[in-house]
Amino acid sequence: MMRWLLTYADMITLLLALFIILFSISTINKVKLQRLVHDISGGFNSVDAINNPPEGGGLEHAQPSKELQQEQQIIQTYIQQKHLQDQVTVRQTSEGLVISLLTDKALYDSGSAVLRPETVGLLQEVGSVLKRTEPTVRVEGYTDNTPIHTSLYPTNWELSAARAAGVTRFLVEKGYIDPHKISLAGYGEFHPTHPNGDSNGQQLNRRVDIVVINATAALGKKLIAPGMATPVPVAAKKTITTKTKGQ
Repeated sequence: MMRWLLTYADMITLLLALFIILFSISTINKVKLQRLVHDISGGFNSVDAINNPPEGGGLEHAQPSKELQQEQQIIQTYIQQKHLQDQVTVRQTSEGLVISLLTDKALYDSGSAVLRPETVGLLQEVGSVLKRTEPTVRVEGYTDNTPIHTSLYPTNWELSAARAAGVTRFLVEKGYIDPHKISLAGYGEFHPTHPNGDSNGQQLNRRVDIVVINATAALGKKLIAPGMATPVPVAAKKTITTKTKGQ
């Protein structure tokens, strides 16, 4: 006769547990709330998002690996031995190891993307260091804000991309980097590290950066290594090929 009491008691117990959980969730932690508001507002403010990324997800917490530290030491030693301090700089960032090559002093003639013969030794040293650890690498080309308009390079976009491509091809064709683990980008004059108001700042902005990606930072940003994208289905490949032949 009293079996319904067991069911009723179980229901009351579950409801009590539910309300306790709801109460604990509804309790507002002011510190966490302010942090959440800051992080969300930072996502809509590009400057604040860069300078103050969300806590816990920021790449500033990614520590450089031992391999990156060793690579930096070896390259810095080579730079000092060859007296290349005014041509090459090496620094650690939240994304990884950045090797900056000043293009008009180390790599190219003005307005050119053809590698100088004397830069081969420098790139060979960099390549031999990278070859041992087989990291993911991105080569970035930059220019100053001086306009260019030639048949080969209508704008600084083409010039910066061509200079990055020259370094990328050298590292790949000489066997220093797996072509599936390297990419390139040309940024033109739009990412200066120094003001373009004087010749010294412009000179420092004309550069090619070899960015050795920190594996920890890459995981934090969920980076996909070049060449790891989803392959095109076979059927799609056949369709594209047939269409091209028809043209």
